[in-house]
Amino acid sequence: MSVDIVVPASEFPELIVTVPDGWPCVKIAPLYDVHLGHSLHATDTFLRHIEWLKSEPYLLSFNGGDLIENAIQGSPGILTGQKVIPDEQFDAAVAIIEPFRDKLLFAIPGNHEARSMRMCGFDIAKHLARECNKLAYFPDYVFVTIKWKGQNFKLVAHHGTGAAQTPGGQRNAARKDLPWIGGADIFWTGHLHQPIVDLVYRTDYEQSTGRMVTRQCFVIVSPSYLKYFGGYAAAKRLAPGVLGLTVVTLRADGRMDAEIHAKGKRL
Repeated sequence: MSVDIVVPASEFPELIVTVPDGWPCVKIAPLYDVHLGHSLHATDTFLRHIEWLKSEPYLLSFNGGDLIENAIQGSPGILTGQKVIPDEQFDAAVAIIEPFRDKLLFAIPGNHEARSMRMCGFDIAKHLARECNKLAYFPDYVFVTIKWKGQNFKLVAHHGTGAAQTPGGQRNAARKDLPWIGGADIFWTGHLHQPIVDLVYRTDYEQSTGRMVTRQCFVIVSPSYLKYFGGYAAAKRLAPGVLGLTVVTLRADGRMDAEIHAKGKRL
């Protein structure tokens, strides 16, 4: 049973995803800040997670940006920061995504893909989306409605912006859209390489009755697949990031469960 994906004619960057009611749950696990081609890419962890993505039968994903390192002239670490040139990174990304491309809903660019657009007007993220089964592509935001078992889960995705280093600053950056986007269930970004999952109290009008209801939402920043020591972040004393995925599981009663994991031995 496959999902149905529709990009409606709209002035807004919208996507409507209909999931078969036969699914017992829906897991959402996007790829943010993979940085394929970087010399510090956490390859073993990434490939292990890719195998998990491929094996999960009720999972949806999307490309949240910075899938490739794409260091170009003038980029930090252009001489030492990437192992292969962007052309080879592009091909590697297509090959890795190919086995589970039917689980990908859409693609958005990160600041690393935007380097090519800024320097020469070539949108490498858009062309990567075309190579990956003609994924729906949006140049900044995307507003997704996931319809399943009578529920309408609303997801707002963006790559993320800013260079906040403190926990408070990072949370403020993640919440920038809260004042002007109403009714969303998940605000999902990356970029900061830090795992943040905040549960935020919200209210909304029940359209059928006109009564107020509680509508809690998640504000999420996904981690990355970029190791720390020996790279640009460590040289600039930026806070170390955490490796991996953040996963949200949608339930038939409207509940959402978020998963992050702490790695390591307890000594």
